[in-house]
Amino acid sequence: MVEQQLIHEYIQQFVPMIDFLAEILGENSEVLLNDLTDLDHSVVAIRNADISHRKVGDPATDLALRTVQAGKIEQRDFLANYEGVIHNHHKLCSSTYFIRYEGEIVAMICINTDNGQLDELQKAVTKVIDGYNHLKPNAPKKAVVNDVIEPEHLTSSIHDLATSEAEKVCKERGVSVDYLKRDDKLEIIRRLQKQGYFLLKDAVSSIAKVIKVSEPSIYRYLQMVKDEAV
Repeated sequence: MVEQQLIHEYIQQFVPMIDFLAEILGENSEVLLNDLTDLDHSVVAIRNADISHRKVGDPATDLALRTVQAGKIEQRDFLANYEGVIHNHHKLCSSTYFIRYEGEIVAMICINTDNGQLDELQKAVTKVIDGYNHLKPNAPKKAVVNDVIEPEHLTSSIHDLATSEAEKVCKERGVSVDYLKRDDKLEIIRRLQKQGYFLLKDAVSSIAKVIKVSEPSIYRYLQMVKDEAV
C-alpha cells in the first residue's frame, strides 16, 4: 500500500510535463498521462481532449493494456509516429513515452496529433505529382514501408474496446454479431486476451453484452484460450 502511494506520487510529478508539451505542440495535439497501475481509471491528466473526447478517469487503451501484458518484455523507451484511431475511425499520428519506476513501466506520456488538414493538402499535392510522373518514362515507384506497431484505439470505455475487436472479426468473417458461431466468439476472446483486455475490471460483463452471450460463457471461452497457451 505504501509503495503504491509512492508510485502514484511519482507519476503525478509528470503532470507539468503534460502542460509543457501541450503548450509547445498546440491545439492539434492531444497530450495525456496514463497511470498503468490503475487500468480502469488510467487517464490522470489530459490536454486538448476534444481530439479523442476522453477525460480524466477514463480506462486504458489497447496499447496500454498490451504494454502491461508484455511486462518486462517491453524494452523500448518509446514508440514514435504510429497510427492512432479514434471513435469515428479518424486516424491520428501517435507517439508514446514509457515511464518506469524501479525498472517497471508504470505510466505513459502519449501524444496524439490530428494531421487531418495537412493530410488533405498532401493528397492534393501527391495527386498533382503523380499526374506529372505519369507523363515521365521510368518514373520511380514509391517504397512500401511496413509499420510494425499495431494501431492504438483511443476509446473512452471498455465497451468500445470490446465492440471494436468484435467488429473486426465480424468484418473479416462476413457475419453480423447476431450470427456469430462458437469459433467466431472464441476468436474474439482470443484477440482480447492477447490485447490484455481482461485486465480491466468489468471486461467480462462488457464483452458478454457485445457478443450477446452469458458471462459464464465468456469465462469458459477465456479458459479455453488460456489452455491453448499451455
